[in-house]
Amino acid sequence: MIPNQLHIFNAVVKNGNFSAAARQLGTSSAAVSKAIATLEKSMSLRLFHRTTRSLALTEDGDDLYRRTGHLVEQLEDQIRLSSDRQQTPSGRLKVNLPDSFGRMMVLPLLPEFLEQYPEIELDLNFDDRIGDLAKEGADVGIGVLNNPESSLIARDFYQLQPVLVASDAYLERYGTPRSPQELAQHNCIAYRSPTTGRKFDWSFHQQDQLIQIEPQGNLVVNSISAAMKAVDLGIGIARIGIGHARNCLQQGCFKRVLEEFEADPLKVRVYYASRSYLPAKTRVFIDYLMQHTQDERSVELEEMIHTL
Repeated sequence: MIPNQLHIFNAVVKNGNFSAAARQLGTSSAAVSKAIATLEKSMSLRLFHRTTRSLALTEDGDDLYRRTGHLVEQLEDQIRLSSDRQQTPSGRLKVNLPDSFGRMMVLPLLPEFLEQYPEIELDLNFDDRIGDLAKEGADVGIGVLNNPESSLIARDFYQLQPVLVASDAYLERYGTPRSPQELAQHNCIAYRSPTTGRKFDWSFHQQDQLIQIEPQGNLVVNSISAAMKAVDLGIGIARIGIGHARNCLQQGCFKRVLEEFEADPLKVRVYYASRSYLPAKTRVFIDYLMQHTQDERSVELEEMIHTL
């Protein structure tokens, strides 16, 4: 027979004392203390060393937690998940996502999502800076760089293919570079991370090797939209995702530069809390992104096939 006080024991271990466990469980410290005493009596084991100022597991208590703690958590998660799936996904869902990528790649997907889940209120924060989900109260984050929060789950859901682009006006005036080394003679529009303040190097494949070049020029930006505008104005050469540049390339206002040297795509990841149970609103949003996003490499291959 499984004691019904095990979930209370689990809460005490994770919270470190009776009072914190009681707050989590929505009960009183006295009720938690009584439940632990009942559990100890039923198992004929002393589970905690108690003093007026501290609480610590005994050897028997530690052994019980190691053998049953994860099983109790899995059972609680499954019960919550089963209950959650019977409810309509609803509530406010805060999402942090990069400015240009979010507006161009994610926002167009959302009308259908909001129609499908009208009870969910999306709160979108467009910012190229990588924020702290917990501190900012966000449920989901999207970004290219590895998120420093190791407690988060990161899932790959998009491949962003960086390309070098320039305007006709710039190339007619300064010529077209034929190798990554020739970029030293050109005005390169660098991108500075809003999070770290560091300028990003440009990566290339050359003679079966991956090389990196620091872009040199007289303009640095921390916004992909600003980099695209600078290219349009003929200021120089910029490195942006092909998805951002696709319309300008198709319309002929941008030209692709050093295409044969392009490096592999960058992985865009979706981040969320590291736990097996997710609220329905978070789960359906992540699933929707995974199902409806087509990465840039796939789109580019499709376009090549249609031109054959």
